Amino acid sequence: MKRRNFIQHLCPALTVAQLALLSSCQEEAETVVPATSEDEKEFKRVSALFNDEGFLIEGKSVFVNLAHKNFSKLADISGFSNVLEAGILLIKTDNTTIKAFDNCCPHQGARASWVVVNGRFKCENHGNSYNTSEVNLVTCSSNSISGGLVRFPVTLYKTYLKVLKS
Repeated sequence: MKRRNFIQHLCPALTVAQLALLSSCQEEAETVVPATSEDEKEFKRVSALFNDEGFLIEGKSVFVNLAHKNFSKLADISGFSNVLEAGILLIKTDNTTIKAFDNCCPHQGARASWVVVNGRFKCENHGNSYNTSEVNLVTCSSNSISGGLVRFPVTLYKTYLKVLKS
């Protein structure tokens, strides 16, 4: 009976400890913040203004029509799009999250030659890769060969995405 009592008291404690350890090790999932009524009005206003490429630049805001054929790669996780004219890289990181980054390479400022390898943007000019987790952020043309690309906040409304460049 002593063994049974020991196991009955120890097992629940071990289970709780294991769950606590697992939850602390998992990366916090990002949630998509629903668009506000003001965002909704803004998206309705700009929806008729998109260019033939499927996006609109208005001041520091970039609006993207995700239903446009130029952004079809964003339907898949790890799919990305480089919007050169707007200066942004877009990547779909999970079923509900699209992240936006400065498309200027921190090493020497290249903008056109990106690929995604293991969830990181790799500049094909010199082979440097940059994370998308906002760790050790490095800015455009800072001669950095590693670190994280600068991320811009996004708002999603139906099939429209708004990127607010800083």
